[in-house]
Amino acid sequence: MDYRITTNTLTVAEYQSLRGTTSWEQLPDDQVAEALKNDLFSVSVYLGTDFIGMGRVIGDGTLYFYIQDMIVHPDHQGKYIGKFMMEAIEEFLNDNAKGYAFIGLMAAKGTSDFYRKLGYRPRPGNAPGMYRILSK
Repeated sequence: MDYRITTNTLTVAEYQSLRGTTSWEQLPDDQVAEALKNDLFSVSVYLGTDFIGMGRVIGDGTLYFYIQDMIVHPDHQGKYIGKFMMEAIEEFLNDNAKGYAFIGLMAAKGTSDFYRKLGYRPRPGNAPGMYRILSK
């Protein structure tokens, strides 16, 4: 397949199109535009000209990084696209996180094993989400 990955090019229309493939609530375009403007990093995946995957990193850029909105279009799931997106995100984190950094995410139902293979683990106790600590 002819997949193309870009970084920091995610548009409101693309975001809304993939979010629409999930059960997540739709958000106002102006709110999405402001959120995307504040991203630390984003990754977008295309098959030809079709937009089929996205992931974002948000946070303060120093101590806390959160992986958000990891979505692969349902027609393209199970084809390692999420893995390719996470490789780009991990490269960004390794290049930009200094010293101690907490990297968190909220794994959608059924995706915990995917993130566990990448070094993320459930938070202790009843705390929601998954995390890993990056120390340099």
